[in-house]
Amino acid sequence: MAANIIQTNQIAKIQTNKKLIAFYDKLQPAPLTHYAQLHAKGEQNESDFKVNSLIGVSIQDYSNGTGQNNTIVSFNLTPEQIQFLLTRIEVGYQDFEWNLDKIFGNPDQNGYSIAQKFLINRHPMKPDGTVSNNPWFISISNGHGIRVQNKVGGYYMKGGSYAQDKAAFINLNDMDLYMLLKRTDSFIRNWEMVTANRIILQGQASYANYLAGLRQASQNPSQPSVQREIGDNYGENGYQTTSAQSYQRGNAYPADRGNGNYRDNGYQTSSAQSYQRGGTYPDNGNGYYGR
Repeated sequence: MAANIIQTNQIAKIQTNKKLIAFYDKLQPAPLTHYAQLHAKGEQNESDFKVNSLIGVSIQDYSNGTGQNNTIVSFNLTPEQIQFLLTRIEVGYQDFEWNLDKIFGNPDQNGYSIAQKFLINRHPMKPDGTVSNNPWFISISNGHGIRVQNKVGGYYMKGGSYAQDKAAFINLNDMDLYMLLKRTDSFIRNWEMVTANRIILQGQASYANYLAGLRQASQNPSQPSVQREIGDNYGENGYQTTSAQSYQRGNAYPADRGNGNYRDNGYQTSSAQSYQRGGTYPDNGNGYYGR
């Protein structure tokens, strides 16, 4: 019986007879050098991979059938964006619209990178003037676009270059969306408390040692530059690890839904095919793309 249990990082979901929307845990702690952030915000780890603390959102549309006919799209939001959307319900917004585009990853042979679009809006009335029972509309589009670098080193998508591979949407009522966002916000807050308890004291102590080293170096300019020391029992992000096997780098997580493409942090990565224009995205529902 235990062999049939599938482990998942799913926080909450709403499912109908044709569609499903779910939120997933992709939160990551900040490195020791940025301990006060709590959340990772693009800092590089030892493998030169940028780490971000995120909440994954996935929409499935199986109105045309399951398996290959099941459309699965994904988008990653920051914890603050989840909490921002929750406040829109709590303050009672009647009309609301918000959208976000992302482009990332190395270009393929045709110059296209992975691109994603997220749209959420609330309109209490239908086009025919009647009251809508499901006023919230959430849409995710996955595709490719041409990535352009701006003057400060960031990237944006070239206008008119977006090519959609697939898209899905879902309509929700106030209570359904509130439940999704409230449970996710509760998870974020509890994660922050657990993470803070584990890393703040270590981070503060490390920062104090760093400042003391700078003062000592300034008083003895002939001494070599001070390097912040981290003990042998610290992981790649600088935090002291526990004895629990699940916190050690390199331990594989159980493959959710039969797909075993997991990074050493436990999150599923997309296949090489998904980084090429026209390729399919992984149908696992957790949509981890590292952005």
